Amino acid sequence: MSFSLFGCYLLVTAGYADNPLVLGAPPWTGPRVERESSVVIEETEGGAPTARLARQPGQVLEVRSSNGEKTYLAGTDFTVDTERARLVFTGPRPALTLRQSDLYPPAGSPKSYLHRVGNPKQAMLYGPGRWFHDRQVEITYTTTVPWPGARPASSADLLPKSSALLKGKKFLKIAVTGDSISTGLDASALAKAPPGQPGYPDLVASNIQRLTGSDVRLVNFAISGTSIAFGVADWPKLAPCHPDLVIVAYGMNDVGRKDPGWYRERTAELLAKIRADLPDAEVVLVSSMLGNKEWIHTPRAMFAQYRDQLKSLTGPGVALADVTAVWEAQMANQNDLDLTGNGLNHPNDHGHRLYAWTVLTTLGLYPEGKNP
Repeated sequence: MSFSLFGCYLLVTAGYADNPLVLGAPPWTGPRVERESSVVIEETEGGAPTARLARQPGQVLEVRSSNGEKTYLAGTDFTVDTERARLVFTGPRPALTLRQSDLYPPAGSPKSYLHRVGNPKQAMLYGPGRWFHDRQVEITYTTTVPWPGARPASSADLLPKSSALLKGKKFLKIAVTGDSISTGLDASALAKAPPGQPGYPDLVASNIQRLTGSDVRLVNFAISGTSIAFGVADWPKLAPCHPDLVIVAYGMNDVGRKDPGWYRERTAELLAKIRADLPDAEVVLVSSMLGNKEWIHTPRAMFAQYRDQLKSLTGPGVALADVTAVWEAQMANQNDLDLTGNGLNHPNDHGHRLYAWTVLTTLGLYPEGKNP
């Protein structure tokens, strides 16, 4: 995969042989789950290290470190606790194991970040870049257990212009406005770690091209630390790019306000600007992943409420990619650290794949219940 400058855009050029831009089937579409991530952790201090799965496995096909440096073997390195959906590491303790005592380092020490819910003077484990990536495994397994939540579904009927461009194998111009998640943090490409997978916007663009044969032009205006208010103010810089499809992905830095109504108003303001300047453009609103439930700045109850405000704005030309629901399903049996890229509020490689799969499903490219 290569990218070349084309005016306001990057032009995606195919070159797919076994590279980290290629997505398989989403985990909600079939019996095989590809490369689901988990930390290896002592669930009780001094206990056997475990890795959590989102669903009870049938057969565990592969377990390897997320950076690809080590493969773990069933019977030698771990056993499968099917009932609890756990891998239990019974062999030598993996070097990447997290202990309970690692999760709350002293405030001010390396890898610490204030503030924990219920104890704001206590720090949380914070490891941006490749720190968590180097301490997670990816597990490929089969399962007969249904997806534990609402499945993402196609909203292609709300996006007829974009759908027509894709069906006609025409150029599709995509613009992204969002926060640090949409910049690609903390995917392995930005962390300069193997396998070098980029963030979800690049995954979306490259896999649209792979699945449809359309050339995709992508411009990404996402800025770390921003809120939806920034997206409104920044729109005049993005509008001259004349995108066919605008991906709007905020929320992580907004939920701390605990004001879903304000979030709706600002999003509606941005939609009004898009309609006024580019009446033919269509929009995918992306609801946020869940932040760490123990971090005071990402109150868990707010995420669904903010998502619901986005849902109320959908209609002709505006669709919702409900990443929040996907995270809720994963968290039914997993932990925030299993999908984290930094411990607090960024996704890892698998998290970025979940984002991309959700957006692609919203565009109608991964029909529900059918493996592509």
